[in-house]
Amino acid sequence: MAREIHAKTVLNKKKKRDPWFLDDYTFSPYSGCAFNCLYCYIRGSKYGVHMENNLGIKVKAIEVLEKQLSLRVRKGDQGFIVLSSVTNPYL
Repeated sequence: MAREIHAKTVLNKKKKRDPWFLDDYTFSPYSGCAFNCLYCYIRGSKYGVHMENNLGIKVKAIEVLEKQLSLRVRKGDQGFIVLSSVTNPYL
């Protein structure tokens, strides 16, 4: 069963643009992953233990994202956003 996460932010600015994905920001509406794939790079870290049991859904993620994007627009920030760089985006 997935747990609810009341996140204050969902849009994360990276320190520098990734040369492979060309992303400046990441948007992750989930925490953990139900698939628990054997080839996943997260499995070898402290976050990769029992990922399928630690699935979290960030409630009101779209509303939080809209607020963060409007703030970025006012500041004149632009960039590419990658969806779910930490978990599978198809959850």
